[in-house]
Amino acid sequence: MTDPLIEPALQSKARTPLPTDDAPETVRKVFRTLLARNSEEATAYLYELGTASGYIDRQALARNIRWTSEEAYGVLECTINLAKPEKDPRSIAQAARSEKLRSASPASPGQPPLCDLCWENEGYAGSPEHPAKPGLRIAPITLGGEPWGLQYSPYAYFTEHCIALSRDHRPMKIDASAFDRLLDFVDAFPFYFIGSNADLPVVGGSILAHDHFQGGRHTFPLMKAGIRGEFGLADFPDVRFAIVDWPASTIRLASDDRKQLAHAAERVLAVWRDFSNEACGIAAFSGPIPHNTLNPIVRKTGPTYRMELVLRNNRTDAEHPWGIFHPAEHLHHIKKENIGLIEIMGLAVLPPRLASELPAVQKELVDAARRNLATRDLENRLLAQSLTSSHATWAADIYTRRQEELLSCEGPYPRGNEKESADGSRVLVSPHPASSTQPDRIPSETPEPTRGEPSGFGLHPVIKQEVAHAFTTILETTGVFKQTAQGDAGWDSLIEALGKTHREQQKPTS
Repeated sequence: MTDPLIEPALQSKARTPLPTDDAPETVRKVFRTLLARNSEEATAYLYELGTASGYIDRQALARNIRWTSEEAYGVLECTINLAKPEKDPRSIAQAARSEKLRSASPASPGQPPLCDLCWENEGYAGSPEHPAKPGLRIAPITLGGEPWGLQYSPYAYFTEHCIALSRDHRPMKIDASAFDRLLDFVDAFPFYFIGSNADLPVVGGSILAHDHFQGGRHTFPLMKAGIRGEFGLADFPDVRFAIVDWPASTIRLASDDRKQLAHAAERVLAVWRDFSNEACGIAAFSGPIPHNTLNPIVRKTGPTYRMELVLRNNRTDAEHPWGIFHPAEHLHHIKKENIGLIEIMGLAVLPPRLASELPAVQKELVDAARRNLATRDLENRLLAQSLTSSHATWAADIYTRRQEELLSCEGPYPRGNEKESADGSRVLVSPHPASSTQPDRIPSETPEPTRGEPSGFGLHPVIKQEVAHAFTTILETTGVFKQTAQGDAGWDSLIEALGKTHREQQKPTS
């Protein structure tokens, strides 16, 4: 007999959420019932509950700025997310160290949750140090035989951006059990991808203290990328291996045999954890401190499991204090944060400060082009302003190379290069047909945009392209094997190591 509390959701096929003040346990009961019937109805229910409660704020998301650009590795995606604050990689690492000193047990009743991902955030009244999350609802799922939760991200970097999170407050860890949980997720929700941030500072996400994954209904540029070559491993005859044509060094695995694919991923992880290559700048250890990890990303198409394993290394040295495979300081004016799961797949989540800084840079560039200013004079003008000073060298280089193009599109900007969708979403669109920058918008389920000229943000096609070029360079810095002869030799060395059933490798001491 159906519970009368959940009958409305069942009758509506999860398209009419329950009232937003329903208790978390009621929501969980509805979700469990829907999940047993149809997983897509269950996720639709939870997502629509989040939008109805305001936890996923569509109006705030509509203010985000986004575009795509054709780059050397395919079409990359860019978004300036106005809701998410910029975080310093060193602060993230310090927070992770501090978490080791705190209890891993759940917070006491009335006490702040241990982190932003703890289940105790649901219903927490809030404090000055830890704001409440009104409208947050976490649905129960089982991954790897453990209790996990499913919620949707309020930042919504892409359509139905969801987070799977451990019931326990425990650190991120990439291991065989993590692969099993990821595969469980796509078995349960085959219409979503799922992936994990790395489990080490610098190359990890902004929250390392709580084990979690991110997923959703989106096909990222990495997933569309071609391959540079294929290889096989005798121990895994039913798994196809390929090196992806992508700036971040990535191995793509595909198989209809879930168990064999999981074991193949374990092999890659185990070998990579201990792999060093001096010519490529890769050292697996500094004394006892590990440096190698990876981003696993899983999808399911029909019976076929697909897994991308992005190789990461977080080592620093005197020449690269932020990380040998982290963007150098000359790129921090665009992005200095960790390059996490979302970015490594080809979606640049850019800091909100760029929403004011880029228009200011653009204004100076277009004005200089119209007045035919000398590059030095332009650079001095940029250095004199707080909004533009960090971008001065970059903008001066753009001006030197592309002064005529800055005048080639109708303006003045921001007029003429925006569309407004029915939900108010502002989509940046180049008015110049020859531009390689194409419009995009998120979420994709909203109506097709209609022409409009809203006040506020608009970017010249040259600026959009140059930001995307900078993002491409940022992604290239993360690659442990560059697309060079030296990098190819590094790949050969790793593949040879993967082919050995038993392998010993001395850990470097420095």
